[in-house]
Amino acid sequence: MLKDYFKGIWQDRYILLSLVNKDLQLKYRRSALGVAWAILTPLGLVLIIGSVYSIIFGADPKVFIPALFAGLNPWLFINIAADGGTMSFIGAEGYLKQTTVNAQIFPVRVVMGGFINLLYSILAFFAVYLFLQPQLFGPKMLMMFPGLIIMFVFAVSLANISAVLNLNARDYQPLQSLILQGLFYVTPIIYEPSMLAAKGFAIVYQINPIYYILEVVRTPMLGRELPTWDVYVIAIAITVVLFFISVKLVMKTKKGIAFKL
Repeated sequence: MLKDYFKGIWQDRYILLSLVNKDLQLKYRRSALGVAWAILTPLGLVLIIGSVYSIIFGADPKVFIPALFAGLNPWLFINIAADGGTMSFIGAEGYLKQTTVNAQIFPVRVVMGGFINLLYSILAFFAVYLFLQPQLFGPKMLMMFPGLIIMFVFAVSLANISAVLNLNARDYQPLQSLILQGLFYVTPIIYEPSMLAAKGFAIVYQINPIYYILEVVRTPMLGRELPTWDVYVIAIAITVVLFFISVKLVMKTKKGIAFKL
């Protein structure tokens, strides 16, 4: 099953790369700033939210804004992967009905496009962080890269699952959007996990899988410390299990996709 899954992606790798490139070109077509919006959008969002919440929480903007930026960027990527995944098979109806292209490339297509935008937004983060906290730059930040790999596989898993579920039940997309909105507020992104722990609600993020996926990227990006080993173990375990489930769903659904579109 896994062998066939990856074999199909490798077989259609050039089609996949062409589709990702096409998506990026269409997204910024006729835009004066083009791909710069991938940097300006999260940057502007973080500056607005960060300024407001730093006043509400009484936090130092030099500390709060980078922490928010480091968490919000990965969250937006995960959200894009899950939301975009719901339409990945439906939007590829022409390809799936008229060609022999492997269906598993379409959720990956969504994730790759979002991941490229994530990398641009991370560059914006480091530009801001270098200005606000240059003394924190160091080798610990390199552990961001293993975290990004874990997050990428996790995002592919979400896209695979949402693609299959929405193909079989078109009401899944609005339901998922509602769930993601709820997860945003119960995941420590605009606040520190310690704030929940201090009120006796640490369980809220401890049972939240998104928290662990964000932590393996966010914490190294800030350069102060590294996630504990148990955070890495849990993040990897969640990702591996979810990926196997998603591959099984996609490969089981693959042959009948054209008839459900």
